[in-house]
Amino acid sequence: MYTSFNFPRPTTKTDDLEDLYKMYGVDRAVVLDLATTETPETVREGYCGAYLSFFHSCGLIFPISEPILEILTELGLSLTQILPKFLRYLITFLVRAREEGLSFGLSEFRQLVLVKRNQQNPGTFLVSPRPGRHVIEDIPYRDEKWREQFFVFKVDRASVGEFDFSRLPQSWAKNITPSGSSSMSDEIRGLIGVLRREGTNRAPLVGGSEDEAEHSQEVVATPSVQAQSSDRLTRQLVRRTSFRTSGSASRNRASGAATRKRRRSSKGTLPGPSRPRLPSPISCFFGEKEAYTKVAVASSKVMEAFNEYVVVMEDHVMASRNDKEIESIGSEIKRLSEELEATKREGKKDAKKIEALTEDWKRIHQGNEALTTQVVAQKAKVAALGVERDRDIRRASRIARRDIEQRYQEILESLKDKWTSKKKEVSAEI
Repeated sequence: MYTSFNFPRPTTKTDDLEDLYKMYGVDRAVVLDLATTETPETVREGYCGAYLSFFHSCGLIFPISEPILEILTELGLSLTQILPKFLRYLITFLVRAREEGLSFGLSEFRQLVLVKRNQQNPGTFLVSPRPGRHVIEDIPYRDEKWREQFFVFKVDRASVGEFDFSRLPQSWAKNITPSGSSSMSDEIRGLIGVLRREGTNRAPLVGGSEDEAEHSQEVVATPSVQAQSSDRLTRQLVRRTSFRTSGSASRNRASGAATRKRRRSSKGTLPGPSRPRLPSPISCFFGEKEAYTKVAVASSKVMEAFNEYVVVMEDHVMASRNDKEIESIGSEIKRLSEELEATKREGKKDAKKIEALTEDWKRIHQGNEALTTQVVAQKAKVAALGVERDRDIRRASRIARRDIEQRYQEILESLKDKWTSKKKEVSAEI
């Protein structure tokens, strides 16, 4: 465990947590609590720490998106070990990748930013864009007074969804493994170009200089991450249900043209020139809550329309199958139904056999219980006879001793009389 500096006493109040429920849409099922004796490094069992700025200015919501937790797990960092700036970049990249239908994980994240130790707040980590790879602008250079806004939340389905939270480090990491070479490649240029395009709040295509934060030291992310699975495209990123899509990655590849059409149509549903420059993280950061809500609703409608389109296309594909395929499927269903019926009949026979065996076992068990009862009764009778025998033996012994004593007494009396008589005779002779 890495020992950091002393965190200031949390200033978070109950009203601040209530604001998260009311103003930031946190579900009441999520259990929020004030930190008592805890610090960001030492949180009570079954809970995790966070900062208010994660929700006020970074766009984080509950349940926390699985890709965010996956990337932190792969880096080996705790949630309380990252600065708000770190989270802003991460959420923004994930949202942009989601909009463009791209898979985005730690491998892509470390190609765009440098992960650094924060020398002002030892034990914590921040990020800054790599030279020439700026994608997002207008993210604040520094984070102010975020440490005092500490609180804790209960780890359960409402707060982290289906993610196995035990995988996320609970103790602070001292360092992370260097990532090695990160030279510019055509793939990276393509990724940067896609993330930058069609935005008014992004850096020019020819990148700017590195945005180094003061008192920070470079620590690049671990190289052990493999390319993320295409199934990540169907996971939740920033919103719970409004940003979900029911299509699988294979279906997306099979209908690439429809996906491109969906992207064009999604642009049309957003407000025209006045639409927010970036998705929820940046909107939340600048306090454009109303605009962000409109974006979320519009995105939800786009996703809903796309899902309906996918369903219609699936129905169309099903309807276009020829009669031979349908007949083949019908025959297969009939065959499987017959096998199922045969299996059911065999199952009934087996059930009857099992029932008969169960009855036999019950009878044998009852017989064993009866024999056990008889054995116990016989043992009790033997014990009683033994007690009675011992009593009779003791009684006979007492009677025999009395008889012997009485006989000895009679013999002694007889000898005494004879002795007295003899003594008298001797005295008379003298």
